[in-house]
Amino acid sequence: MSAEPFFLALKKRFAVEVDQLNALDAAIGDGDHGATMLRGLTKAQMAADGARAKAFMRASGGASGTLFGLILLEIEAHLETGATLHEGLTRACARICDLGEVAVGDKSMVDALSPAIDALGSGGLEAAIAAAEVGRDGTKDLSARRGRAQYVENGGRGHLDPGAVSVVHFLEVLREVAA
Repeated sequence: MSAEPFFLALKKRFAVEVDQLNALDAAIGDGDHGATMLRGLTKAQMAADGARAKAFMRASGGASGTLFGLILLEIEAHLETGATLHEGLTRACARICDLGEVAVGDKSMVDALSPAIDALGSGGLEAAIAAAEVGRDGTKDLSARRGRAQYVENGGRGHLDPGAVSVVHFLEVLREVAA
């Protein structure tokens, strides 16, 4: 199976969400999260099967390109080879935590990804999305301990983490194309 439909649908989703994601990021970061994601997904969508996540990583650049690319590598492997999604996302999350020196509660993408992985193992993709949404929504009340948001007043408390929002988008689009 090709990952092309997933990357195409994901690019379309981020094209719609780019301004909202930029606005979320402007409140706690540099304001380019949506644009960065869309730039990477545009290149990924044009790449060949098996090379889409790496194209995303190269085009989006920076720390976020690498970290989100780790998730996309595992989703791509799942779609193209049937690799276990739970194991792949677990591996990606561990690597993200290591590279980003981040943990659940630090106001990051991991706050959505980690509970999603736990739910995926026991309840499937629907449960994973629901858990990711709860994790995403919980970032609003957190103060950032890593990344640019830690330098914003109150660590960005009162604002959703754009990375956590993006994780939910990834999983929702995966559900759409897998249906």
